[in-house]
Amino acid sequence: MRKGLLLSIYFLLVVNIWGCGYTTRGFLNPDYKSIFVKPVLNKLTFTKETQEYRDFRSIPPLLEDSFTKALISRFNLDGNLRVVREQTADLILETEITDFLRETLRYTDQDRVEEYRLKIYFTYKLYDKNNNLIRKKSLVSDTTYTLEGKFAESEDSAISDLLDDAARRIVEDIVEEW
Repeated sequence: MRKGLLLSIYFLLVVNIWGCGYTTRGFLNPDYKSIFVKPVLNKLTFTKETQEYRDFRSIPPLLEDSFTKALISRFNLDGNLRVVREQTADLILETEITDFLRETLRYTDQDRVEEYRLKIYFTYKLYDKNNNLIRKKSLVSDTTYTLEGKFAESEDSAISDLLDDAARRIVEDIVEEW
């Protein structure tokens, strides 16, 4: 009797563990196996002022190139879609940077900037190989970095983190389709 009860509990435990539905595969259409990532376009307008009290607008050089590299790296890391040439791709990704902001978050007692927030606004369009628009979405990614103290970080490092996060958001949005 006791042996039968233990065997039943063991069987239910095994069934529950295997039946939880977890998978490392995304929820993509099975027809989509590859993607071409077009170079990211920089659609920033340098003449438009986005904040009242800003003295100047500073945009990192070659931001779009770094974003393209981050997207390709993220797709390769994810593994659900292979990055290929445009002629053989099942999907084509177009991305545009629409805004980039650097906001002061905190000052020291000596009125020096201690912490910044970086934000990147971007829009992506996903097409199939027949050039049919599958999805168009605008997203934003942000990060903060400090200039002083034990958590001090350079702006270049923060921009790299920002672009990695933006690429992660795009890849997850395409692959996971929640």
